[in-house]
Amino acid sequence: MNVFEALDQFWNIFQWPAYDENTVPPPPNTPALPYITYGAAYANFDEPCALHIDLWDKGSSWTNVTRKMTEINRTIGAGGKMLRYDGGHIWIKRGIPFAQRMSDPNPEIRRIYINIEAEFITND
Repeated sequence: MNVFEALDQFWNIFQWPAYDENTVPPPPNTPALPYITYGAAYANFDEPCALHIDLWDKGSSWTNVTRKMTEINRTIGAGGKMLRYDGGHIWIKRGIPFAQRMSDPNPEIRRIYINIEAEFITND
């Protein structure tokens, strides 16, 4: 599994469909909310890389999207989470700030933007 497949696999463990932000199907095939979009990048060894994810939901309450943010926060944990891929490991850690609510032109959209720091520990 390559780096990008490892990231995709990780973000899809949270019971919401997850899409690389560059591959979300456009209308009329855009998936129903809730879902996750994530940035996918790669950096060399010993070069921390800023990544992000967005949690998307629809409704009048922040409860559902906040619960998902809390689940992701706990899964990553204080020490981070190691993901294996064919060339080594990706060390996913909480970014600063970890999460923030975002506005949307549609008042029913609830979005939380999450900062992630990744370090690529490679065998290369």
